[in-house]
Amino acid sequence: MNKSLLNVLLFTSVATFGLAACDNQGPAEQAGEKVDNAVEQVQEQAEQTADDAQEALGMEEQGTLEELGESADETLDNAAAAAEEQADAAGDALSNAADEAERKVNELMEDSEQ
Repeated sequence: MNKSLLNVLLFTSVATFGLAACDNQGPAEQAGEKVDNAVEQVQEQAEQTADDAQEALGMEEQGTLEELGESADETLDNAAAAAEEQADAAGDALSNAADEAERKVNELMEDSEQ
């Protein structure tokens, strides 16, 4: 029993030491991360400044993909409207055909009664 407890403690200490060693960064890694963060911040600020300038000058641009998306939306809207019109026309035609069929059936019924 003491031997298994000793093995568990040994394993735990080795695992803890191994995990702690992974978190330690050298000075070069720390400096590299600081440079990366600084570059990202400069890029974000430059993009924001450019966007603000374009907005202030009224020169906001729409990208090609945005234009394509808007065109696709408009095309789909037009297609939906045309499909709705065709469905309404087809419904009217079916209703008229049903009315005509009912009229003919009624005529046939009247003729057969006479």
